[in-house]
Amino acid sequence: MLETITGKYTIKQIFADNWEKFYQKNEALIRPAVKENVQRILACGDKDILGYHLYECQKCGKQHFVAHTCKSRFCNSCGKAMTDNWIKNAQKQLINVPYHHLVFSPPSELWLFFLGQPPGAKSAF
Repeated sequence: MLETITGKYTIKQIFADNWEKFYQKNEALIRPAVKENVQRILACGDKDILGYHLYECQKCGKQHFVAHTCKSRFCNSCGKAMTDNWIKNAQKQLINVPYHHLVFSPPSELWLFFLGQPPGAKSAF
């Protein structure tokens, strides 16, 4: 049965609701890097875990807490910001002309040519 989720439901909320049970069932299969990134996502924006900056208005004295983020590429919030920054920086290196990205796979008979191997060499493919 497929469950339909409606409303504002984030990746972080899905992990918060399901990670422990999933981890207990699949602990042997989960790489340490995955576990670490999920823990970072769950702590993202939690000032008690990751800390915070405290800003205070010099005029009225009102204080504002800004929680630290996880900075994980896996996080849908932090990863999006990192991706946007990468794109912005990459675009600075491109010349101002229209681009088209093409991906193709040559026929197997041409693989040796594209791999720079001399004619007559045996292919590992």
